[in-house]
Amino acid sequence: MPSATIKGLHHVAVAVRDMARAEAFYIGILGLEPCPAKPNWLSAGHGYDVHLMPLKGPDVPHNAARHFTLEVERLEQVASLLLQHGLGPYQLTVDQARRHVITSADDPLDFGIGTIFVEDPDGNTVEFLQTDRGISAEILGKAAGGRA
Repeated sequence: MPSATIKGLHHVAVAVRDMARAEAFYIGILGLEPCPAKPNWLSAGHGYDVHLMPLKGPDVPHNAARHFTLEVERLEQVASLLLQHGLGPYQLTVDQARRHVITSADDPLDFGIGTIFVEDPDGNTVEFLQTDRGISAEILGKAAGGRA
């Protein structure tokens, strides 16, 4: 029996070099809300936060295996938003061996695990997940367009 009980995930920390550039991405593009009582904290909804941490020292090598995930209503909306802002969304296979670059809002978004990835301005990987499609639907037993 553990001596401490984990209640859940509280927040994720994201290393950033340029706070204004990071806020332009997370607030201006993705729509996260600043937390008034905590500088550099952004609400991602449902009580979860993203903490923008000033990066000191050398950059950490980019790797999609190190990422955090934001749940979204529709992947198509995210793909369209990211493309409108000149960002490079992509999809991956579960082993990350193959990548499909999304070039159009009309892309079927059914490659690999069925989620979308993008790098923020500092190279941190953000994943977008719609729970009723792709690998999430398979694992959670949800069908597209509805809940099981």
